[in-house]
Amino acid sequence: LLAGDGSLFQPKQLFWNGDCTRRCRCFRRNLIQCDPRHCKSDEECALRNGVRGCFSTRSSFCLAAGGGVFRTFDGAFLRFPANCAFVLSTICQKLPDFSFQLIINFDKWSSPNLTVISPVYFYINEEQILISDRNTVKVNGSLVSIPFVTGLSTKIFSQEGFLVIDSSPDIQIRYNGFNVIKITIGERLQNKVCGLCGNFNGDRTDDYATLRGKPALSSVGLAQSWKTNGMQKSCNELQYSQYAASCDNVQIQELQSDSYCLKLTDMKGFFQPCYGLLDPLPFYESCFLDGCYNHKKVQLCGSLAAYGEACRTFGILGTEWIEKENCCKGA
Repeated sequence: LLAGDGSLFQPKQLFWNGDCTRRCRCFRRNLIQCDPRHCKSDEECALRNGVRGCFSTRSSFCLAAGGGVFRTFDGAFLRFPANCAFVLSTICQKLPDFSFQLIINFDKWSSPNLTVISPVYFYINEEQILISDRNTVKVNGSLVSIPFVTGLSTKIFSQEGFLVIDSSPDIQIRYNGFNVIKITIGERLQNKVCGLCGNFNGDRTDDYATLRGKPALSSVGLAQSWKTNGMQKSCNELQYSQYAASCDNVQIQELQSDSYCLKLTDMKGFFQPCYGLLDPLPFYESCFLDGCYNHKKVQLCGSLAAYGEACRTFGILGTEWIEKENCCKGA
């Protein structure tokens, strides 16, 4: 049966009209019954994955960026020495039909002293996806060409400079092959996940929890709790702190100037529309701390990319800043 927008529906299927003011059911050919409905205060009327409906506006993404800055699913920020492999997110309350684990490795001290996120390990149900960079992806040990669809229907493709692993509606991962990875999860995983990304229960105050579920006493303690063994050749989470502490005041003042990290907090800049939704301060702090021992221009672009990708989740930012700041790959 055809609805007003030309969509085809099966008998007894529920669907929303264009502005989500009515919810309808298809009974048989040319017989549709509709009831007045409206989206809740924390929902928006939108088209997602080809389906019109009321979707939660609660942000459900977690972001990890070079320099060890993290934003959890519930919107808390954490920052710690990152040059090891960590469980970013995993199922911790079992579901009968779904399991996943996302592990990322921070490779520090590669030239020119950059924090690179590589490789990325993603286990979903019975499949293992290993990502070394945007162009090198293995599924169950075999190198695949992008775009690719796995045997369990997980889509892997490139989009706007990101490698996307899409297992909608539960999980989508976006990875720039360098220093930003973002994982978005669906509503049914609320309060069923754990890891550095937190538990996705709507409460940002309880996200700093260790593997055993206890509150972490320090950021290093939190990092050590979720560190995975056997995946990294050398891993010293205290080394980062030592490098950051060696930054002198002149370097910090230069990095805190208008021409560098303050671009993240410039109220007249291209990120201005984002500030009401996403605090730029953690990204700013990561920028000037990491800039002390990284190549300044590359570090700035990395911090801008991390904040920009997080902001784009809310649908209010384009990619104009990349060209404006000369932050294209290799800049």
